[in-house]
Amino acid sequence: MGNKNEPLAKNMEHVETMPLAEEQAEIATHRKVDSRVQLTRSTHEVEKLLQAELTHEHVEIKHVAKNCPVADDYSAEVRQEGDVFIIPVIEEQVEIVRRKVLKEEIHIHKHINKEEFQQSVTLRNQEVKITKKKL
Repeated sequence: MGNKNEPLAKNMEHVETMPLAEEQAEIATHRKVDSRVQLTRSTHEVEKLLQAELTHEHVEIKHVAKNCPVADDYSAEVRQEGDVFIIPVIEEQVEIVRRKVLKEEIHIHKHINKEEFQQSVTLRNQEVKITKKKL
């Protein structure tokens, strides 16, 4: 061995190091719930009275006997007199001479009746209530 007074570094020829501790940094994310949302759906019913005027039509058919001769150029066209439609019905009759005879007219009379109509119906609507609560 050498002198005690010699510097320590000279006595050490082979130096080894051993790590004892090491610090590391890491970044991470995580979710944190800080509030909750509550949805509430409700349905409301409202009674509503519907009103309307309803129209009903019916016809009355009446055969009107005529049995009168008409000219050969008589035009058997449908016509309207007021609220009555008249449909001529022609029949040929054989005699010594052929002639047209207005056999009958069909009169169609239209009647219109009106009445008030009411009916109660249930109407629904929905709404959503949103409530947010802090945790």
